[in-house]
Amino acid sequence: MPFLLLAFFLIDLLSIAAPFIAYYLWREWNEFNGTAADGYADRCLYGAIALLLYILVGKFLIKTLVSKRRKGEEEPHMFDTDKKETIKRPDGSLINIEYYGKEDGQPIIFVHGWNANIKNWFYQRKHFQKDYRMIMMDLAGLGKSTRPKNKDFSLSKMAADLQAVIDHTGVKNPILWGHSMGGMTILTLLAKHKDPNRAAIKAAILEHTTYTNPVRTIIFSRLMTAIQKPILTPLCYLIIYLSPLIWLFRWMSYLNGNSHLMTRWLTFAGTQTPKQLDFSTLLSTMAPPAVMARGVLGMFRYDVTRELPTIAVPTLIIAANKDRLTRPVASEYMKKHIPNAKLVMVTPGNHQGLIERHREVNKAAEQFMQELGSDLSI
Repeated sequence: MPFLLLAFFLIDLLSIAAPFIAYYLWREWNEFNGTAADGYADRCLYGAIALLLYILVGKFLIKTLVSKRRKGEEEPHMFDTDKKETIKRPDGSLINIEYYGKEDGQPIIFVHGWNANIKNWFYQRKHFQKDYRMIMMDLAGLGKSTRPKNKDFSLSKMAADLQAVIDHTGVKNPILWGHSMGGMTILTLLAKHKDPNRAAIKAAILEHTTYTNPVRTIIFSRLMTAIQKPILTPLCYLIIYLSPLIWLFRWMSYLNGNSHLMTRWLTFAGTQTPKQLDFSTLLSTMAPPAVMARGVLGMFRYDVTRELPTIAVPTLIIAANKDRLTRPVASEYMKKHIPNAKLVMVTPGNHQGLIERHREVNKAAEQFMQELGSDLSI
């Protein structure tokens, strides 16, 4: 998301400054220690030590202070499967596909959001794997999928990859479930890549997503729209050019807790556990900055506003009342213009409702799938 890109770039700059300030304080202590300004030297030493601790282990304190303990909550962690494969795309990218759940169950294809990977579906995998066939894909350049050689990270490219996964797996009447950019990918497929000869899509679940360029439906939308061309677009190219260095700074922000603060404010509503916050922040940190920036450039050209009335599949729209990256107004607009759409509002919730409010999200999705009707069954 554009605002996420800008926010993380700014906190990365703050993380760069911390070691220099610590070094300056150490120099001051070294110069004034044992002099008449011995008290000042001691304060500099304490400051340098505090900054060093902040740089190395700040995340442990910050993630605890800004989160809540929730009794009985299963904490997310990395997961894997031996049922996986890759498909090669014409652009040279390899798309990672992983299989979970009941092999003869209703197939659900999961498309994660930008700046994440398959692991973001931890709670959905746990909840649905008993009764459903779950197919998860890593978007190009993220997780275990590789980057396209032509550097195409457009929504059209993502939608084509999704269609390739559908064709490759041979599933019939799949339900497509997308979070954030994953939802944009599904909308692009349904709106822009129509083909009567392709297999039917049973339904779509669009979670915390939007129908147009995200700068128009994000917090501070007027400001973000105004600075898109003069600031955000050049910033994307700067991040692409300096990607290895910025990735180093991003890991510094993860260790010192700056990333946790930004992730908490932008994507959680305040009821997340420390582990949920750390898990989401880690997935974001693992995303290469160049890939993130190219994806944002692709989002700038995204818009399916006119095609929304042509989307015929049953659609569940999951929104959150405190979502700062895709404000509820975007979900309300889609509910109004997609003919067979249902809207569920998670309260309190933010952009990572699939983690923080996973029980409510999974319950709404399961009820929607059960209500699809026997005439749409596989």
